Amino acid sequence: MRNHKILISILLSVFFLNCFSQEKNEVYMFSYFKGNGEDGLHLATSNDGLKWEALNNNKSYLTPTVGDDKLMRDPCIIKGPDGKFHMVWTVSWKEKGIGYASSVDLIHWSEQQFLPVMEHEPTAKNCWAPEIFWDENSKQYLIFWSTTIPGRFPETEKRVTINTITGCIM
Repeated sequence: MRNHKILISILLSVFFLNCFSQEKNEVYMFSYFKGNGEDGLHLATSNDGLKWEALNNNKSYLTPTVGDDKLMRDPCIIKGPDGKFHMVWTVSWKEKGIGYASSVDLIHWSEQQFLPVMEHEPTAKNCWAPEIFWDENSKQYLIFWSTTIPGRFPETEKRVTINTITGCIM
């Protein structure tokens, strides 16, 4: 009986230590840009989602190399089922594509790629605020973004200064 109580005590201790250690290792992570996005990807963490602390002494983890303006605005990062982090971002105020890169550790990144998602649209002015998602049902990544296309939606043109359309690639 005494051995049984000791065993239960040990198991409960391991269980509670495991629970507390998991909580300590979990943090919220936030990707962001500074200024106009010219210096690249910044990361911050938080234990509660309210108070954030910049990582890397608030220095960039990845400097933009694609696009004419070489910007990295609106970075969106997800961890895919392949264990890699996948990021998309706005590369310019006036180009018809977005940026893409991947990483296994958020420090070392693949070669950056320019994805010409709106090259087929002659009057498109830009692509901005891309988001990337993993769709479990179709087993593929989905990327959404906004694009300004003047005259595409004349019924709303007088009410807003920019005509935008949201695109998607798979």
